[in-house]
Amino acid sequence: MERETSFDHLSVARKTIEDYGLPLAYYVDQHSIFRFVKHKGIHVSYTVGEDEGKIQFKRALETLGIGVIYAQSPEAKGKIEKQFDYFQRRLPFLCQRYKVVKISEAEKILDELISFYNERHRHEETGEMPNERWKRGIGEKKSRLRILSEEIDLDYGFSLHYQRKVKKDGTISFGGKRWKVGKFPKDTVTVCSIPGKKIMIFKDKQKLWEYHL
Repeated sequence: MERETSFDHLSVARKTIEDYGLPLAYYVDQHSIFRFVKHKGIHVSYTVGEDEGKIQFKRALETLGIGVIYAQSPEAKGKIEKQFDYFQRRLPFLCQRYKVVKISEAEKILDELISFYNERHRHEETGEMPNERWKRGIGEKKSRLRILSEEIDLDYGFSLHYQRKVKKDGTISFGGKRWKVGKFPKDTVTVCSIPGKKIMIFKDKQKLWEYHL
């Protein structure tokens, strides 16, 4: 991706949950996408406001009963950082070697690196390959992943949520356009946006309208 966004992280989390089930918690760093960030300078201390990038990820996970644990330092994420280092040292070299200029081309190389790491790379400490260790853990019932219920509306949970007040004429403003709600004038509704695909309008978790873009 060219830059990180809240929706990118929501999309990755959704795909992971669809493929593997619901974890007990996510272990994340201090990136502002995952939590509010307080910035400190020599002469000033201030807190970034609650814009769309600061609250969406945690809100989505909490609706599914998934906790969020924040690493207090890079060292606290030592194991995953070691894996990231494996990819970061190899991906730039391979992109340069094959004269990659497009993100889509780099993604193919990264997919191959991940596949090799999981299936053929032997861990220095355990002596096992990641996929072998994963399958053994599942077979020994050590997994704490929960089954994803078909009743869960993932479009609602993993969309971007915004609050809007219904105007007297029964419409709301969103994305530079007017959208029909039809009732609840002066009340607040929730607009759930899946960028480039659709928006949904909810009132007290009840869907009122769905518009495909």
